[in-house]
Amino acid sequence: MQYTETSQNDKYQIVMLTFLAAFITYIFVYGFELTHFSLSIDEEFNNNISHTIAIGRWGHALLKASIYPEPFIPFYTEMLTFILLSASCAVIVKIFSLNLNQAIFFAVLYASSAQFAYQLQFLNQSDTVATAILLSSMAVYLIVRKNSFLYTVILPAFLLCYSVAIYQSIIFFSYSLLLAYLLIDIVKGAENSGHLKLIFRLLISSAIGMVLYFLLGKLFLSYYHLHSESYLTDIVTWFNNPRLALKKISRCIEHYFTLKAPYGMNTFVLAVIFLILPLFYPLKRKTRYSLYALLSIITLFSMNIVVGKSLPARTMTSFAIFFAASGVISFIVIKKNKCFWAVAAFSFLYGMATVSNLFYTDYLAYKKDYRLASAIASDIAKKLNVSQETPIKVYFFGALDIKRVNRPKNSDMFGASFLNWDHGNSGRISAFMNKTEIANIVPASYDDIRSNLKAVYAAPVWPQKGSILQINDVVVVKLGQYVGHCPNGVKENTKPKQCL
Repeated sequence: MQYTETSQNDKYQIVMLTFLAAFITYIFVYGFELTHFSLSIDEEFNNNISHTIAIGRWGHALLKASIYPEPFIPFYTEMLTFILLSASCAVIVKIFSLNLNQAIFFAVLYASSAQFAYQLQFLNQSDTVATAILLSSMAVYLIVRKNSFLYTVILPAFLLCYSVAIYQSIIFFSYSLLLAYLLIDIVKGAENSGHLKLIFRLLISSAIGMVLYFLLGKLFLSYYHLHSESYLTDIVTWFNNPRLALKKISRCIEHYFTLKAPYGMNTFVLAVIFLILPLFYPLKRKTRYSLYALLSIITLFSMNIVVGKSLPARTMTSFAIFFAASGVISFIVIKKNKCFWAVAAFSFLYGMATVSNLFYTDYLAYKKDYRLASAIASDIAKKLNVSQETPIKVYFFGALDIKRVNRPKNSDMFGASFLNWDHGNSGRISAFMNKTEIANIVPASYDDIRSNLKAVYAAPVWPQKGSILQINDVVVVKLGQYVGHCPNGVKENTKPKQCL
């Protein structure tokens, strides 16, 4: 009896220390972002509730409408995100039944992965995505560690349903996590582990969860009187050109294997090496291990495979678990593993360097946008001879031709400018100026200036004299020669569901 109690205390200690190790790692790795706020694309709008319900993220909308700040609170939202992610790390360690050394090693690799930087850039959804990761981890914990139908199928189905309702790309995270558990189970030499039973539990739970997700999604759309704006069908390329889709997927996967992955994610190659390493050691069920290892790689790229093209790094939601689990697998197999702490130190430093560089790029872009937008607002006020606090109805025409700030290669949206995003999006520029209180802009629509487009096209581009003109009650600021992809600032002409 005394032994069991001590064992339980040890498990509790491991979980708490894992949480702390992960949380401290997040603080260091994301230290620059925590101390240098910058406004990134998609963070300029104050209320995204209706939009997120329309695109199928009703779980995100429900959290934001109830317990989480909408859209975010600087510093607080990041800290909440790190707490939730650290909690998910602790849950995963319980799933894997790691000892203290293995748990700390795993936590450092998990939290230092640069992949989540691409998600944290969207501060308006980082806390909800972290919640989805935690819920998915809890679902797999129930599937692996419990026995009754209620705990192994029904409850996980609800958890997985809500995870997908927060962020659709999270759908394959639970599969990556379960495969990681199965791989660790093999290297630990477990005998009667019932792997097929666990896989079937997850498949059934996922199926039930997806049915619930679609049914509840319909109810939310009906309740809020909205139409579905799911953009998945718009980006799937299999329907139009299967051969091209296959080529794009092959190129995407090839980039990860040839050190051309998104900035900070070339640790993928290291993870693959760690995954292969156990095959060179005495290992029971090598064939099954090889199959699981292959499936774990495929699962990592599942979203890319589904849509038939390369997707942004933020959709690679399983990357951290793939990287950290691969590392801890080799850590378990190799008995003399003290040298592996150098891997943890490298991951920590590499993650801190790359993540800091990414957010420094965004910080520079934000400062540049703030400076230029302030100059534009000042010119508008001078033109009208009014205060910058005066509400002014403005339409920003086109995109400002500015050099993008120096940024790392393959860094996706980091360093992007509000002044030329979407090749000119008046709605975004207006929201940016209002959010930062540079000016008091009343957004105008493209239809408001359509009657006198000849005058707009004839005008010079800002900051030249005559680039700010007035059409009826609308002030037009000509930033570029051609109207952008989103002339109304909300919908794009050709693909209306993808603009915002």
